[in-house]
Amino acid sequence: MRKYELVWILGSDADEDQGAESVEKITSLVTDIGGEISGTDVWGKRTLAYPIQKNTEGYYLQANFEIDGAKAPEIERAIGADQSIIRHLLVRDEIKPVVVADAAE
Repeated sequence: MRKYELVWILGSDADEDQGAESVEKITSLVTDIGGEISGTDVWGKRTLAYPIQKNTEGYYLQANFEIDGAKAPEIERAIGADQSIIRHLLVRDEIKPVVVADAAE
């Protein structure tokens, strides 16, 4: 199981109800493929840096979850098929190695 972080943007016409519905849809998608949600966050409506599909504002949402690495393309495919999501980013949450300075020096 690998940890992933997903951030997605709904169109400017989205509100809290549509945001909650989208979070529920992503949660059920992850659990249906055997994953586990560790947290979700609603960032709310924000102005976009540039227009995306004629939207100048977007409703931002974020989720952290663990799934099998081979299942990540299924998540990408399902998100791409959702017409309400105008942009998304799925990244693997990697553990960075810690470099310990030699105390004997």
